[in-house]
Amino acid sequence: MLNIFDLIAIPLGIIIKVIYDLIKNYGLTIIIFTVIIKLLVLPLTMKSQKAMKKQQKIQPVIMELQKKYANDKEKLQREMMKVYQENNVSMMGGCLPLLIQMPILIGLYRVIQAPLQHFLRVDINAQATLDKVADIVSKMTAQFPDVIRDLANQTPEILLRNYQIQLSTWSQMVNGPGDSWAINFNFLGLDLAEVPSAALTALMQGNFSEISVILLLLIPIIAILTTWLTMRQSQKMSGQTAQNNANGDNPAQSMSKTMNILAPAMTGFFAFTLPSGLGIYWIVSNVLQLAQQQFLNSYFEKKEADFVVKIPEKRRKNGKKRK
Repeated sequence: MLNIFDLIAIPLGIIIKVIYDLIKNYGLTIIIFTVIIKLLVLPLTMKSQKAMKKQQKIQPVIMELQKKYANDKEKLQREMMKVYQENNVSMMGGCLPLLIQMPILIGLYRVIQAPLQHFLRVDINAQATLDKVADIVSKMTAQFPDVIRDLANQTPEILLRNYQIQLSTWSQMVNGPGDSWAINFNFLGLDLAEVPSAALTALMQGNFSEISVILLLLIPIIAILTTWLTMRQSQKMSGQTAQNNANGDNPAQSMSKTMNILAPAMTGFFAFTLPSGLGIYWIVSNVLQLAQQQFLNSYFEKKEADFVVKIPEKRRKNGKKRK
């Protein structure tokens, strides 16, 4: 029975396969796939950006309230909520793209980790598939024992469940690049099926001969940098950066600062320990997000009439004066 992650992976795998069949380049396939995903979620991105723009516009009011009620935290929270509600601002509005990206990342991970099943649409339970795995293992054991090593003792079922990337690579080694299971994971001299942590292992062993493997370390490094930049830009556009500088004791600002550290750290961990193709997706997604944020911010700057701030406290005072 398919789990929820496999159900997400199925349509993603179909899209990726169509692109790959057209251009025959795994790295470019992931880049084009990322662009398509960004275009599909663009309406939600615009909604999120608009929410951040509203947050930015009300920050001067929020900062005034923080000064006015600096010694009354309960009153401050009530007045801040009134401002947010009056202006129809949700503090979670800017999180929509991240919430949508997580299931896509999980589905893409399944496609990359199990390319035979989700990318090439191989029936991993068919007897013909099991027989082919046994044949590949037999040939690898005879021709490349140093490559297959202990995996030669694993059953075809275990290999199909956990080592589909290796099976694709082995099929090319023993049957040639024309094999139906063969996938060209090469991109700019890098093997995107490889895990960047393998580069650290090579460095610790003093093995500098595989420079292409060592260069994989650039992927998590760039992923961390671009994630930090997107976080920083989002906070700047929502006015949180100025608010952080003005009042570092506010819980929301403390959470914002924590996310500036936690999000890049989590990105680095996943990009370092998972196949490099996922890191490429993350980097391209971040770069596109930076460009989208900048463009949409300029677009919304021209629509100032849509971002007029309503101040409940002032409205009540004006009402009293009229009486």
